[in-house]
Amino acid sequence: MAQTLRERINAPDETSDSREIWMLFRSWLTLFRVILVIAIIVIAEIFEEVIILNLSLSVWAVIVGFPTFLLISMVIIQGDKRFAPDLEKKRRDIMNR
Repeated sequence: MAQTLRERINAPDETSDSREIWMLFRSWLTLFRVILVIAIIVIAEIFEEVIILNLSLSVWAVIVGFPTFLLISMVIIQGDKRFAPDLEKKRRDIMNR
């Protein structure tokens, strides 16, 4: 039988506070990662002629942006392992397919 809205709201939540905080932080990291990729592409296209320390700004965007992207991705994966093991299990299942 279907639960009413009030019953679902009053039902105990099985998620912990640390998981809720992680999910909020994870969404911000994911958004920042998307913005970072867009910024790398825009900077690489617009600032090709600007030279800093004998390298163009487009090269610097890749030198700084790519490791930053990898670092954020690693933080998301490690956070999933610690605070959201169900998301980690889903990620592993997708990789094993």
